[in-house]
Amino acid sequence: MNQSLGIMTLNPQVTNSYFLGIAKQSLSYPIDLYLFSPKGISPLNETVDGFYFNKESQSWENEAFEIPEYIYDRTYYQKDIQSQQAKAVVQWLKNQRHIRFLGYGLPNKWHLYEKLKKTPISPFIPETYLLTDGNHLLNLLTEHKDIIIKPVDGAHGFAIYHLVESRGGIVVRTTKKEGIMEQSFQRKEIFIKWVNRILQQHTFICQKRILNLTKEEAPFDLRILLNKNAHGEWREFQRAIRVGEPQAILTNISMGAAYKSYSDWKTLHDSSWDYIEEELTDIMQEMPLILEEHFSALFEIGVDIMIAEDQSLWILDMNSKPGHKVVDALGQEKLPSLYKAPLDYCEFLASQSLTSLRRGDF
Repeated sequence: MNQSLGIMTLNPQVTNSYFLGIAKQSLSYPIDLYLFSPKGISPLNETVDGFYFNKESQSWENEAFEIPEYIYDRTYYQKDIQSQQAKAVVQWLKNQRHIRFLGYGLPNKWHLYEKLKKTPISPFIPETYLLTDGNHLLNLLTEHKDIIIKPVDGAHGFAIYHLVESRGGIVVRTTKKEGIMEQSFQRKEIFIKWVNRILQQHTFICQKRILNLTKEEAPFDLRILLNKNAHGEWREFQRAIRVGEPQAILTNISMGAAYKSYSDWKTLHDSSWDYIEEELTDIMQEMPLILEEHFSALFEIGVDIMIAEDQSLWILDMNSKPGHKVVDALGQEKLPSLYKAPLDYCEFLASQSLTSLRRGDF
């Protein structure tokens, strides 16, 4: 009997190239593939309004169906009411014993930090503070001079601020669609008011800014995509350098950054690569196992690592719903393998009789 696998996303798009790639690969698997939103689920009768991939016509078709046994969660939440309702439905789904998620996600950045600072990878995690109010941030800025603050549940470079203390006052920079926006505060009480206002909208964490810039003054970091293979084992799937625009704060691709080949970068930039690669290997072997031990089962992770000017390595972010543009940009020959990964892992899960499972929480 065929397994049923549902790709779940807030706003399903049948034209999405990644979902379409998975669908085309599903032709050679005993898996019925669906695409749906948590908003399309009726918990009362456990049915979904969404799309079914018709293998004969090789196209997505509108259909009502039972909730699939396996779910590949690609849902990104906003702050709106619809997102909050969807979140509640997903939590309900995670608690259903007959439904398995390929990955159960990670908690917010602060909860991650609190757990990981007590593990063997703690030397690679920047010291992080949970902001309480404007005075707290002012004290941290006075101490560290150059800091970054970001929302605990932010993604895609959203609401990240770079703060510098200078003789003229405090300079705050952030990235908007129009480019870098800058604001200066001469008076501390005005700055504190501004901080308290943004803290009403989001919970923020603060880290000292780690310097690493190219000769063109552009920030860069390392993006590594990890996922599980057909045997349920972790593997490194793709590695690339992300380079932001000159003077930029972020290396997010959605904010104008670009991927560069890791091997080309190594050739062009003189660093202690043997030492760096040894450390990277250790991090990549330990990190996924530590995350699953402390949180819940995962299928893929996008890891952002900063190579600082002194060659030290810092884990900046870990995302259990990573984008796949890094493969599109630099490893197109790997795309079939990328599309097969959720199908392979679904088959692996179906072959396991797992009785106890940590199902994650928000």
